[in-house]
Amino acid sequence: MQSPVIVLNTSKQRETGHRAQMSNIAAGKTVADVVRTCLGPRAMLKMLLDPMGGITLTNDGFAILRECEVAHPAAKSMIELSRTQDDEVGDGTTSVIILAGEMLAISAPFLERKIHPVVILRAFQKALEDAQVILREIAVPVDTADREKMLGLIKSAIGTKFVSRWNDLMCDLALSAVQTVMCRSADLDALHGVTQDTPASITATAATAASGEAGDKPTSGGSTADNAATSSVAASATDATAASDLGPASVTEALATDIGSITKSAAPDVDVREVDIKRFVRVEKVPGGEIEESRVLDGVMINKDVVHPKMRRHIENPRIILLDCPLEYKKGESQTNIEITRESDWSRVLEIEEEQIRAMCEKIAAFKPDLVITEKGVSDLAQHYLVKENITALRRMRKTDNNRIARATGARIVTSVDELKEQDVGTACGLFSVEKIGDEYFSFLTKCKNPKACTILLRGPGKDTLNEIDRNLQDAMCVARNVLFNPYLCPGGGATEMALSVKLAQRAKSDIDGIEQWPYGGVAEAMEVIPRTLIQNGGGNAIRTLTELRAKHAAGLTTWGVDGEKGVPVDMNEYGVWEPLAVKLQTIKTAIDSASLLLRVDDIVSGTAKKSE
Repeated sequence: MQSPVIVLNTSKQRETGHRAQMSNIAAGKTVADVVRTCLGPRAMLKMLLDPMGGITLTNDGFAILRECEVAHPAAKSMIELSRTQDDEVGDGTTSVIILAGEMLAISAPFLERKIHPVVILRAFQKALEDAQVILREIAVPVDTADREKMLGLIKSAIGTKFVSRWNDLMCDLALSAVQTVMCRSADLDALHGVTQDTPASITATAATAASGEAGDKPTSGGSTADNAATSSVAASATDATAASDLGPASVTEALATDIGSITKSAAPDVDVREVDIKRFVRVEKVPGGEIEESRVLDGVMINKDVVHPKMRRHIENPRIILLDCPLEYKKGESQTNIEITRESDWSRVLEIEEEQIRAMCEKIAAFKPDLVITEKGVSDLAQHYLVKENITALRRMRKTDNNRIARATGARIVTSVDELKEQDVGTACGLFSVEKIGDEYFSFLTKCKNPKACTILLRGPGKDTLNEIDRNLQDAMCVARNVLFNPYLCPGGGATEMALSVKLAQRAKSDIDGIEQWPYGGVAEAMEVIPRTLIQNGGGNAIRTLTELRAKHAAGLTTWGVDGEKGVPVDMNEYGVWEPLAVKLQTIKTAIDSASLLLRVDDIVSGTAKKSE
């Protein structure tokens, strides 16, 4: 008998064929079970301890899975899902994991019946294409200029979170921040000093409105709230593709081609080019005080104090210069030795240092600034000269903070004092002040005219609470951003998933032939996991409530979902829970694609040795 030929290292762990597939399915279901109780308004919190002893208290799917250390490769792939969802649309991180886990779970019986994975995947892809069409059919346009509607939408997004007790305050913070940093074409061109014609896609009316609004900007502290009507602008799906670096590219591309199939009245076609939350919205967490003291500043706040005690700490309408160079004596690149024979030469060397610094300060003073901010250091001598000129200085500013200040005040960051020009001086700030909050000093640049950057000041009882509020606030801002780019909403509370489930089940019976009918119907069954989980977490009777919901949706009432508080059916038109179409599209795409990816795997070779060794 011929001896077996050993190709792979036998000491490594290896799973092949059916066993590998079932192992992946089990891992996916386990990860989904971890976050299952975190869905809905009755969600439970998870307490996670990191290796350093820090505590994370959260019910955010991504935050939980990010802290989990998993060994199974399929489980790691599932965790990457929630990261993708968080990066793309910022919300739905728990739903996508639960749905992906259920997609894997419904695949197991088909694999047991020896249906080939490729047949299952083909049915999944058909179901995904049909689901996207159904989603766009049940989506309704929203007027993003209506502040009440936008607040209601954000409220439903964070109603399931820890901050739901302060719903009104948090929704107001998120919407005000997003509207502050939102840029149209005209705003971006003004920032970059470009003058160009209005794009042809904008109608003459919209162009007139946009130019009229650009000049009518508020200057007071409550500007963001008062300016909602002018700031809050919607983007059509076509505009969303132009800004696909900020929104989910796949979603926006699909919308650009298919959104025309929606027969309902289109959302207003207005030009939104950029909503950069990551760079231009800074959340400053200051422990202490009441949560109700949190607010959005119409400008920027920095954790810095002035460099010299005699400098002014309260300046109205300051002229601001931003630098990216040190106000210090320029030292040589390499080590230099100077041999001095006369005492006068030593004095001269010191004088040259002073003259250099004095020349720098005189060049700055020539522009009559009230405030100089630099990313590098300010020497004692430079401080002395600046105080003599009655100029306030801040030093060692972070690059990101400096960019925000430039955006809010209209100043430009200059890399050398020799290159300073009058147009580099920022004059759009209404007030500079230094205030003490708790034990630390903070510099405020507020009352800015049309700030395109802002700071959210969060107060609260402790660090853990503030961290959780910050995570929830990021979700709320992402929801507002998604709707500005893609102004269509789907009913929440599991209504959208239930509508997909009923319509896909009907299509499976009428339009799909052969073996593919089973996996296609399985997708319809998997969609029910979201309403079922909401009912279970709300303490309702899952079987009875789901049967009632199915009956409602079969009769064409697509807005009926689950009241997450009580676990009973309710009409979302009256209950008022709506979610962005972009989030729903991304959730279903990501869940089905990831399940498809894991089902393709038929061999797992681990890099670690067998446990017996």
